[in-house]
Amino acid sequence: MVDTGSSADVLYFDAFKRLDLNEGGLTPVASALTRFTGDSISLLGITVLPITIGEELRAKTIMTTFMVVDLPSAYNVILGRPILKKIKAVVSTYHRTIKFPTSARVGEARSDLEDSRRCYLTAVALPAKPHPTPVLDPPEAPIP
Repeated sequence: MVDTGSSADVLYFDAFKRLDLNEGGLTPVASALTRFTGDSISLLGITVLPITIGEELRAKTIMTTFMVVDLPSAYNVILGRPILKKIKAVVSTYHRTIKFPTSARVGEARSDLEDSRRCYLTAVALPAKPHPTPVLDPPEAPIP
């Protein structure tokens, strides 16, 4: 998922495991992601991975620092402003595409409408985060 509002590139732990990466390869960090899900989220660590965006001849491969989080998600990664800036991307949510300069003209990455719908339906089906129930003062007894 491309998120122009995210100040971090995020890799979900489920995707991290599916890449057969070792948890020992995570660099520990003492910080947390704030305002990510409405509160602070502890990071499992950070990792640097190569990613390729675009298709052959008009693609870019760059090393990207991902913050790894262990949360349920319909997505594998969130590509935020750091990587979008690094590849000099222009994002069009209306056209579901990003464009970026390459050595062979302009590269392009498009989302797949079916995948987008599937991710949306999965995200809607994820269990809601529990909200604490406020403790109210007991009602006062009527004065006789």
